[in-house]
Amino acid sequence: MNKSTSTITCLCMGAMACLSGCMVGPDYQSPAATVPAAYQELRPGLATNDPAAGEIRWWRLFDDPQLSVLVEEAIVANNNIAVAEARMHEARAARQIAQSLLYPQASVGASVLRVRGSESALGVPNLEGELFQVGFDATWVVDVFGGTRRMIESSKAIEQGIAAERRGVVLMVAAETARAYMELRGMQRELQVARMTLQEQQQTLTVTEDRRTNGLASDLEVVRARTEVESTASEIPPLEQAIRQYIHVLSTLLGQQPTALNGELEPTAPIPQPPIQLAVGVPSDLLRRRPDIQAAERQLAAATAQVGVAVAQLFPQVVFGGTAGLASQHSDDLFNGNSSHGSSDYYAAGPFINWTIFDGGRRKASIKFSEAQVDAAKAYYQDTVLRAFREVESSLVAVDRSRAQVENLQRLSISAREAASIARRDYEHGILDQLTVLDAQRQANRADMLLTQGQMSLGVNMVVLYKALGGGWEVVEPASAGQTTAQDPLKKEEPHE
Repeated sequence: MNKSTSTITCLCMGAMACLSGCMVGPDYQSPAATVPAAYQELRPGLATNDPAAGEIRWWRLFDDPQLSVLVEEAIVANNNIAVAEARMHEARAARQIAQSLLYPQASVGASVLRVRGSESALGVPNLEGELFQVGFDATWVVDVFGGTRRMIESSKAIEQGIAAERRGVVLMVAAETARAYMELRGMQRELQVARMTLQEQQQTLTVTEDRRTNGLASDLEVVRARTEVESTASEIPPLEQAIRQYIHVLSTLLGQQPTALNGELEPTAPIPQPPIQLAVGVPSDLLRRRPDIQAAERQLAAATAQVGVAVAQLFPQVVFGGTAGLASQHSDDLFNGNSSHGSSDYYAAGPFINWTIFDGGRRKASIKFSEAQVDAAKAYYQDTVLRAFREVESSLVAVDRSRAQVENLQRLSISAREAASIARRDYEHGILDQLTVLDAQRQANRADMLLTQGQMSLGVNMVVLYKALGGGWEVVEPASAGQTTAQDPLKKEEPHE
């Protein structure tokens, strides 16, 4: 037994030299990407130079504590992120399975068999008895040409790509939560404007009725004033419906029942104000910020390694195997090497080579298949980079024009409100006719609604911009790779070695 084990050990140690063999297939090289020197749609003076702006989460730049709480709770509790976490664990296990192929596979076993041989076939009578056996088996497929190491390289890249996709899910959840919150506060403000307008129109209706009582207004004027009241009143239920639906969206984003946040979010609050300056960084940073770019680059790395896996199939497979143990027809002699029936130990060890010399072109087709996947992954990476820069430039335009629109609408709202106030006062004094008053009130209501929608649109466009920039990149990288916590869920998780 000792002799056989030593023989297997010596053979395995001798095979270690084979692991220094070459790795077939192409070595991965990071793809080149055309990156502009600066964002063309970023107006001078809008980008912040404060280094501290790059160390905080983007949603905190809106200076709304409730928004920050909702986003960070969603990142911890959202079910889509839980799915992404599970996929990361799945990819990590797949990489560990691939790594295990580098090592010998060993097993032990024991059996007690009742056997009987064919007297007719063997020409020997009384071939019947028991066979007691205890044995050890080991097999080692030596990675001479690097096929297994290429497989490990591919699985590691896949794991890293899924880690990037997880960050993309976190980014999506954060952006969707912030967007729903912006739209909720926008709807609440529109409801306020509608109710304020309704109150003013009801006052106008009261004045008109009083004037009719005194013979200064006609029945038509009263009907017109009442029509304006009913028209504005009809706009309120859809706004109330939208508010409740946005609360349902936010509740489910936090992994809760749709009505769970009713009490917390029903009180009206202002639309969050976006920061004056933007923490956009430089275009070259986009390649490391955007999770989709990182994932596409890792997919290309995985596809490149798979070419090596396919090429390795062209070469012989070298296997070192061995088996050793004890076998005897009598249980008493199994562990007795000096019995009258002879020694019970046995062993067999040595290498063998398996080389497929004809397969109808299957292996060469597999290489072409893998190379085509590399070409597809490379094109997808380039398209992802272009799409990322397009989204950033478009978002910069949207933020800039939304900001200009809000400034114009603020002036419009002030003027329209002033005009409505003057018209109502003059109507009460009999200077203006009713149609002019009602038109001024409609214009003031429209201006306030447009301003509210513009402010909401500016906030949403800012959220879209930070999402396009790969939002969440502001978080400081963790001190050690692979440690993601509920307190800091945006930290980049790298695969464990």
